[in-house]
Amino acid sequence: YDNATDSFTDQHHIQFSFKQVYNRTDKYGFQRTIRKYEANQYDDPEGYHYSITERGNQRSIQINPHWEMEKRLIRVKLSSKTGASIYAKRKIEVEPVFGNLKANLAFKRLSVRGLEKAKNELGIILMAGNLKKMMKIILSSRQQSQKSSWKNLVNKFFQLLFYSEVSFVPATCIFI
Repeated sequence: YDNATDSFTDQHHIQFSFKQVYNRTDKYGFQRTIRKYEANQYDDPEGYHYSITERGNQRSIQINPHWEMEKRLIRVKLSSKTGASIYAKRKIEVEPVFGNLKANLAFKRLSVRGLEKAKNELGIILMAGNLKKMMKIILSSRQQSQKSSWKNLVNKFFQLLFYSEVSFVPATCIFI
């Protein structure tokens, strides 16, 4: 972006000049102010090739200045020391859970619509992942000490299930 000429230049050295400002309403009813930039006309064949679309129209770029400002603020926060440490924790704590759900449980998308239904479905799939983790813990402890009775293992399982911070227990769960 060149602030003096209010234009953008892409990797092929095609310059996009400011064309217009317009408002657009998104699907949630929010008004967005958009700045439109169009590729300049070029006489040489190489510049012409990069400045048009496949359909023969001039290439254009739509920029939402508010959104660009928000992205800059987030980049600054993430590049700070505290932001980097928080983001590093996310890689360890959150991402493996969703990677496991996608790769091992074949959960790639929700099959329901609506916030409440989506919460319930995601809760069930997260509970399935937690059950799988807890059974691994129980089986490994059972192999380490064969002296433990099955009843103790089941009690340990339910303690892990209901008192773990990472488990999801729906409000309709009945304790027996």
